[in-house]
Amino acid sequence: MRKGIIYAPDFALNAGGVINCYSEVKGLTPEWAMNKAEEIYTTIHNIVKRSSSENVPTYQIANKMAEERIDSIGKVKLPM
Repeated sequence: MRKGIIYAPDFALNAGGVINCYSEVKGLTPEWAMNKAEEIYTTIHNIVKRSSSENVPTYQIANKMAEERIDSIGKVKLPM
């Protein structure tokens, strides 16, 4: 960060592989997988933007965003 190098965390960049596997297992269309994978760009953009505005390394922002997402999913009430 001090040297101006933008680091994109591997788990964010490699999400496309997980998306593809999920779509195959669930029988979703390749178009669905491509549309979902295109969201990776926005996620990386948001990580870099938030890193810059909060002056925190991108890996810390990515971890924080992942934890926030896990927390929000944990609060979802599933129908019984």
